[in-house]
Amino acid sequence: MSPDASHLRLRHLLLVQLLDELGTVGDASKVLNRTQPALTKMLQELESSVGVKLFERGRHGAEITEHGRTFLRRARVILNEWDHLQEDLAEAVLGHSEILRIGTTPLTTLGIVPAALSRFRESWPKVQIRLHEAPMHDLVLGLKTGELDSVVGRYSGERPEGEAGSNFIQERLYDERLAIVSGPAHALATTVPITWTHLAEAEWVMPPSELMTRQLLVTEFLRAGRQPPQPLYETTSFATAIALARSLNVLALVPQDAAAFAERLGLVRILHSALDAFSAPISILRRREELESPAFEAFLAELRAAATVMTDPEEEPL
Repeated sequence: MSPDASHLRLRHLLLVQLLDELGTVGDASKVLNRTQPALTKMLQELESSVGVKLFERGRHGAEITEHGRTFLRRARVILNEWDHLQEDLAEAVLGHSEILRIGTTPLTTLGIVPAALSRFRESWPKVQIRLHEAPMHDLVLGLKTGELDSVVGRYSGERPEGEAGSNFIQERLYDERLAIVSGPAHALATTVPITWTHLAEAEWVMPPSELMTRQLLVTEFLRAGRQPPQPLYETTSFATAIALARSLNVLALVPQDAAAFAERLGLVRILHSALDAFSAPISILRRREELESPAFEAFLAELRAAATVMTDPEEEPL
């Protein structure tokens, strides 16, 4: 039997979201300002409409089922889209065109995104851009739930917990060069040449094992016939990695641009070794079912143009 959505309302979706977050009908009733019997009836009507049980109710509260999790994944997107619709309409009243919600990682916020925004603003002055900077895993979750329209950064297949597949389109923009850095006082800061043995025996701060940069680094060690070192510290932040390299006498793998900036400040030294050509891809990520607009497509075009200039400085965007 196919679900009957004729009686489905936004409050049904909100109820499922609140029950999952709060765990009891009583707590949800306080937020929604409805009685517990009324919410219980609403949930029963919803389950009857969709034809599956969304929650198991007991003395300790309501526990979401697998069917409920499937329902909730789409419900969150719909609720976020409803919030965005109201915001977009409010901006339209003020004379603005629309709002683009873009997720960025710290490095892209420093480089490609400002370059793209500068040219985008010339043709789309009334479009409001909201940038959300965070680690890629958090950005992917925001994209999945509809909080973000697109994400720009180093993507290595991160998925929210429990997500089996990907509903994302990944567009590779360019390869980000990476560099190995040490503190100015590290023994390798003045060592020439730096060998695989030096790198394998050194102490490191690295990205977590699930990230692409860490996986690529491990692959390079294995190709050289060396056992990859186990890091003393792990971090997703290149700024933190630079700080640890400077203070704790360890090596760090960070973006080349960030490494060069930190070296100019005297914080670290870039080590020249067999890993000088090391790189990782920077991509645009978006949902397959995204409702794309001319402004959104224009912003993506400016990202592509900015990426072209970054990889070939003599190439001027049209």
